[in-house]
Amino acid sequence: MFPRFSKRLSSRPKLALPINRNYTLLWLGGTISLVGDVLFTMMLILWVGTLLQNQSAAPLAISGVVLASALPALLIGPLAGVFVDRWPKLRTMRLMDALRAVLVCTLLPISGPLPLPLAVRLTIIYLVVAAVSALSQFFTPATKAILKEVVPQEQLTRASALTVGAGVFSWAIGSACAGICYVSLGAGWAIALNAASYACSWVLIGRMRASAAERRASAQSTSLRRVLTELREGLRFIGGQLQLRTILLTESLYSFGWGIVSVLSLFYITQNIHVPMSLYGLFSTVAAIGGIVGTLLADRTAAKVEATSVYARASLFAGVIVVVSTVPNQAIIALLGFTLIGIVAQQAEVLVGPLVLLATPEQMVGRVFSTLGTATTLSSLLATFLGGYVSSTLLQGVVVHLPTGELNATNLLYIGAGVLIFVGGLHASRQFRKRQ
Repeated sequence: MFPRFSKRLSSRPKLALPINRNYTLLWLGGTISLVGDVLFTMMLILWVGTLLQNQSAAPLAISGVVLASALPALLIGPLAGVFVDRWPKLRTMRLMDALRAVLVCTLLPISGPLPLPLAVRLTIIYLVVAAVSALSQFFTPATKAILKEVVPQEQLTRASALTVGAGVFSWAIGSACAGICYVSLGAGWAIALNAASYACSWVLIGRMRASAAERRASAQSTSLRRVLTELREGLRFIGGQLQLRTILLTESLYSFGWGIVSVLSLFYITQNIHVPMSLYGLFSTVAAIGGIVGTLLADRTAAKVEATSVYARASLFAGVIVVVSTVPNQAIIALLGFTLIGIVAQQAEVLVGPLVLLATPEQMVGRVFSTLGTATTLSSLLATFLGGYVSSTLLQGVVVHLPTGELNATNLLYIGAGVLIFVGGLHASRQFRKRQ
């Protein structure tokens, strides 16, 4: 099936290929794998919630899934970037796909009626999630690093737009199907589907034609001291490169601000603007719809205006929209605001990859992307914790009266998040002007 599909791609490039054969295979593999990941993650949350149904520890157990996924990004993310820079990219990606497929399948025995204590089931789930996430710290930077070999420089923005757009679409599809799959088919089928998605990615990436440099590359063994030295070199390079330093801070501020918005979205939507719980999904989906529109506009906008200016303006606009749409506490304004935020935020997200690749030599790409991923993950986790804590303690019961209405703790934290995102955009705008 797959060899025949690959021959069709090569024989009909204008009809089938977004950019070229290699990128199409990489894009398809990544998209299929991401749909499986989203389906798997949502299924795990439902599964753990069902295992602890009506128990007070259920929220903590579900948080454990998120924590198990995030910790590897913080603990090994930057170190993984060192190895990504040293190892052949295609072989690294295929190895990670194979290992992830095997790891996910280890959950199949405990998804059935096997008599196991609850604590043992949860421990196995957390360990598998952490291990899969650790392998992803190698896979994701490798996919971004190889873009420089696969895609011509003038088409990097288009490639990034297609990749980000597919990511938004994958989250929408995976989230929508997770509940249906879990209720109708059970946890075992969702586990099998995710393993199958890794297998599909493994096959498609294997059909890519490696460059001469990629074929000559070989995995290099090295000492821990050498790894740490190369990690420091990568961090020093980021610190000394204006464009990378600016993107790192701007993305961290955005992740922190959006983390606050995300963790409090349920309370804002259901309590502040009085939307029924049954319509909560609609408000959560409009940002994704806006994101798809934003990815479609990014390439066209960057072709007319310098990419750094588009990136900075999108961040500025996102911060303004968060503040402006929060204050009135009106459902229609909030719905429009979430849509616009999705559009401008994804425009900025599309441009991050090309801007990083253009500013980074090939031998440093893995370390730069890994460091960026670690910084944004840390910012998002801190925002999730601090947003919930401050809302429940320091600002609990605080009400600010304005002519437009009352602002409670959620409103105030949303305004603070918007200001942080705006400050990130302002910083980017000023720093990029210095470079000109």
